[in-house]
Amino acid sequence: MASRQSRRQFLGGSILGGAAALPGALPGQARPEAAAESETPRAHMVQMINGFRMAQMLHVAAKLRIADELAQGPRTVAELASATQAHTDSLYRLLRTLAGMGVFAEEPDLRFRLTPSAELLRSGTPDSIRALAEVAGEEWMWRPWGALLDTVRTGETAFDRLYGKNTFEWFKEHPAAARIFDEFQAQNTAMTADEVAAAYDFSAARTIVDVGGGEGVLIATLLRRNPSLHGILFELEHVIASARTKLDRAIAARCALAAGDFFQAVPEGGNLYVLKSILHDWDDNRCGLILRNCRRAMTGDSKVLVVEEIICGRNLPCLAKEADIQMMVRNGGRNRTDREYRDLLAKSGFASARVIPSRVGPSIIEAVPRG
Repeated sequence: MASRQSRRQFLGGSILGGAAALPGALPGQARPEAAAESETPRAHMVQMINGFRMAQMLHVAAKLRIADELAQGPRTVAELASATQAHTDSLYRLLRTLAGMGVFAEEPDLRFRLTPSAELLRSGTPDSIRALAEVAGEEWMWRPWGALLDTVRTGETAFDRLYGKNTFEWFKEHPAAARIFDEFQAQNTAMTADEVAAAYDFSAARTIVDVGGGEGVLIATLLRRNPSLHGILFELEHVIASARTKLDRAIAARCALAAGDFFQAVPEGGNLYVLKSILHDWDDNRCGLILRNCRRAMTGDSKVLVVEEIICGRNLPCLAKEADIQMMVRNGGRNRTDREYRDLLAKSGFASARVIPSRVGPSIIEAVPRG
């Protein structure tokens, strides 16, 4: 149950690693007059309106594993079509469009090669965001966004209305979708785990309980950076089964794996409980239940760390605001302001001590049991 990070940068074009080539420009260049035009409010609005096109094109490239097919060097579009069971002409039209945006590069004789941006779509690499691109175009991801109007009018969660159950119940019945979603979650956590580890001094802790910690990306990072620590990864049974195959031996020796439901109870024995990108999945009542279960498991010297993107001020752009709409349509959760998180903690038996921003990514709210 790790994070659902906003796709603002990914879908907005920063994945391209710089300005995309514009019509009439030399490779890697943009025409000055076109660049100036692109800065107008109208051009900015058109780019945002058409963002779904880029998301879907990147989804298809990721789904077909085009970057994996090019990992050993350039290939013709016919070779790529054969390897991916795609229609040759249609695949060419897709790839030449992406190449014009800096994702892949077209060479003579209908050959394509990787670019630094396309490298990010490879599977199994440290910086891979292939699962992010793939999930962005999955039917169960974009369909609730298509019902955003209904959610705004009624307040009902679009996913629940469309599928007749909440996201997590649906994933239990669709294991293939759950697997790609778990991979997506792990990649999101990998993007910020080092920043979280650097922002807070974990060295004073003895045992860290990662509540809803997915496949263990964050707790592995924390244990790797703090050799004296021990950890408990707490997740649903099917996620723990996957984590067993992915934690390296050195980390696994210091990390117990515990399966369960944080709405029922969380493991005892920790003096630091980490909730990374958990509370934003749920309404205030469910969040209170999770926090109270943590409170019951804690001892007098325990602390809880709530790691979340925090809603920024009026008229300011931030990932937390856009991701909040994702929560609204997909699972009925919400991103919150600093004050809202403090109030939530206070109602659940905690005294909020401080908010610690990371250099990039989510903030850390440290709280201790009250009384």
